[in-house]
Amino acid sequence: MKAFLFINIIITAFNIFILAYAYSLRFFPLKWRKKVNQDTLVGLAIIFVTMLNMFAWIIYFYYEIFDPIKDIKQLFA
Repeated sequence: MKAFLFINIIITAFNIFILAYAYSLRFFPLKWRKKVNQDTLVGLAIIFVTMLNMFAWIIYFYYEIFDPIKDIKQLFA
């Protein structure tokens, strides 16, 4: 479970990096932005990495919250 927490933290850090990069894109010269044309790619990356981040945290907290209930059920069985 600690390894999965570490993976979630890495995904969250990557997501924050992409958001900071997307925010800083407007500070680059317009000529360079038209040359590399990354606006659409960065937008898609934000959407999919944020979805991955959300599902990873949901799965982590699901097992963190409901795993002790499984142990309690085994005590009464």
